[in-house]
Amino acid sequence: MEDNKTQQLKTLLIEQLLRDLHDPDKCTPGLYQVIRGLINDNKDEAGKIPTEALEAVTEALNKAAPFKFKKAVI
Repeated sequence: MEDNKTQQLKTLLIEQLLRDLHDPDKCTPGLYQVIRGLINDNKDEAGKIPTEALEAVTEALNKAAPFKFKKAVI
């Protein structure tokens, strides 16, 4: 049961972060730091994320970020 609640929280967090990326008032260096931390914390699960979702996040970050990301080699 605890795993299910943890997964629900993770899902809600990710959904909110994605919404925040589309809000210019919330696109701050702190938001990018939180997203980077979430990605780093879940690197082992990155292969399970659908390509479309990764592309959507990358596109949103590229539009909103005051800097550019380099493509990582995995």
